[in-house]
Amino acid sequence: MLATKSNTADTGCVPVSSNCVLWQGPDLPCINLCNGDTVSDVVYKVATDLCAIKSSLDLTELDLSALVSFCTSVGPAPTTNTLSAVLGFIIEKLGCLAEQVDGDGGTGGSDYEEPTLTLPTCLQYTDPGTGQTVTQLQHSNYTLRLANQHCSLKSTVDTHTSQIATLGTRVTSLENAPAITLPQVTPNCVLPATPTAMNVLLDELEAQFCQLRDVLGTVQSLTAAAAQQCAGLGLQRAYSQAGTLNGLPGWKQSISTLADSFNNLWLTVCDMRTGLGAVATSVGTVDCSAFALNFAVSPNNDRTVITLFFNGRTSFPAGFTNCTGQGSKVTIADDLGNKFIGYVDLVTAVADIDGIAFNITSGNLNTSRPYTVTVDACLIKDGQSCSKTRTETVSVPCSTVTIVSATLT
Repeated sequence: MLATKSNTADTGCVPVSSNCVLWQGPDLPCINLCNGDTVSDVVYKVATDLCAIKSSLDLTELDLSALVSFCTSVGPAPTTNTLSAVLGFIIEKLGCLAEQVDGDGGTGGSDYEEPTLTLPTCLQYTDPGTGQTVTQLQHSNYTLRLANQHCSLKSTVDTHTSQIATLGTRVTSLENAPAITLPQVTPNCVLPATPTAMNVLLDELEAQFCQLRDVLGTVQSLTAAAAQQCAGLGLQRAYSQAGTLNGLPGWKQSISTLADSFNNLWLTVCDMRTGLGAVATSVGTVDCSAFALNFAVSPNNDRTVITLFFNGRTSFPAGFTNCTGQGSKVTIADDLGNKFIGYVDLVTAVADIDGIAFNITSGNLNTSRPYTVTVDACLIKDGQSCSKTRTETVSVPCSTVTIVSATLT
């Protein structure tokens, strides 16, 4: 078939338009050609794909210089960049590389040795076989340890992330939770027996505990006090019965608390009192009849100072002392109920020739009324006291009569 306009039209062929000739072959989806297309469409589609293939296979600009720099035993790059020449050159280079990687001793390279890298402190570890600290590893082992440590760290971080999320939820729940209402408790003694908030009761308990500790002392001081019991006290002779103190009923052989020490203290005191009582009985009683109480009274002119004289009037045997530090009680009163109270040391008063003076103005006594002076005396000897009372009266002085002379005219 010749085209309608062709340089071969003069060869005697009958020109037929390609648009009039149809493709009777099968459909060709790869070039979008269908049965019944004109030959013009067929040629166009085939030419278009052929041009695209030629453009994609154009190797004229291909640079093979990078492949020339290694495996130099392989011949130089092809001078023409045809597909077969380029593929052949690449295949030869790959074969050379395969020989070097497999250790076949290719003439184009040398054996590869892994570098040794220094481990940072956080990646160093103790070798279980030698017990030595590993500080360096070959590159592959270094990478493996780094990957393992990363995985371990990632696992920890993932766990922490999950925990943080959970804690965040819980914190949010707590923040959004309603205020807590403390339960109420009915106290037994520290506060009135009415329902009281727990925090108020706790505050009061702490306050009273601190007060109690201030009085009793700390645990350490109480323990130290309990340990003050005399060494070997239980082995000392008892005075209330035969044997030693540790034979007394209730005696604590081992002291571990203040209560134990206090228990033994009271047993010791009671034992001593019983023994002293027996001694007092065996010695005899004090003869109080040997104690004679008497005194003289002398007021001043204004009757505001009353002097008592015990010297030469009051007597008692040697060894007697005042029952109290104040001495014996002295009461001076008028008949209207006004009263003055003082005290006298009889032990020294019996030797005082000047007497013992009492200024009674503080008692507001009526100086124009008679006074009664009462001495409640108490002396003690050998643990036994003797008491005596004596009263004297201070009369009102007589009025002075003044005589006036008169002359009658």
